Amino acid sequence: MENHELSSKTEKDIYNICKKYFELSLNCDKNKDLLKAFQNPENTVAFLTDGIKNGQYVWTNENGEKWKGCGMRLPKNTRVILDYEVSWPTLYFEKKEGEKETITIKESPLMIQAFTNNPSLIEQKKFNRREFLKEGQEVKVVLPFNTDDLKYYDAILVMPCFIPNKDMLTKVYFNNENVETDQPEIILTSC
Repeated sequence: MENHELSSKTEKDIYNICKKYFELSLNCDKNKDLLKAFQNPENTVAFLTDGIKNGQYVWTNENGEKWKGCGMRLPKNTRVILDYEVSWPTLYFEKKEGEKETITIKESPLMIQAFTNNPSLIEQKKFNRREFLKEGQEVKVVLPFNTDDLKYYDAILVMPCFIPNKDMLTKVYFNNENVETDQPEIILTSC
């Protein structure tokens, strides 16, 4: 990927965030203290965004280098859940009081889904839609509230977690092959 010419700012942003997240994942596998810090829900948003919580960097390595975060942008009070069983992020907004309004934005390969239980938003055709995308296409979802109104909602981001020490190596053999030789035909892993 280093030699591949990135054609847009969106591709460059995605590449840089993924690269930093991959570096974080590998470093978590090597350093148990970093893994423990990353899995602390109070630190997770800082790790994924700018690396700062309460005005301080949440992690400094043994060389004194500060972890400057992966570069995602999230509202400050977003609760992040790391899930080993999902491959794509899902963002939820749930109204704290009054009618239980929920808004869900879900990514999957080359598709975005935005849906809600709010009848007026459904009538306006702003939500409850599924949009197929071309590779590298940027998607914009406009929420029906502004940043000041975010205080009336709980924001939850479910993020895939691909830390190597949670991964496994699966060896697949065909039944006509000698499995005793340990020469599998297929090797699977998520990294």
